[in-house]
Amino acid sequence: MLKPIINTKKGEQFAIQCLGCSCEEACQLQQLGCVEGVTGKVISNYSRVILEIGNTRLAISKDLAKSILVTTT
Repeated sequence: MLKPIINTKKGEQFAIQCLGCSCEEACQLQQLGCVEGVTGKVISNYSRVILEIGNTRLAISKDLAKSILVTTT
């Protein structure tokens, strides 16, 4: 089931299915390795959402996190 990454819990594994943000934001995320099909883990979901994708950690705003759809494992 697809859900926004904002609705995931700390420590939860995910796979990105869709970047529903603006083209500019999607391009920036893709350059950082946040692309459809990639798997990762939620490190924090407090004031900002912190994701671990491979050896990279990304901090994104809650607004942006609402537009990234994932499946959880």
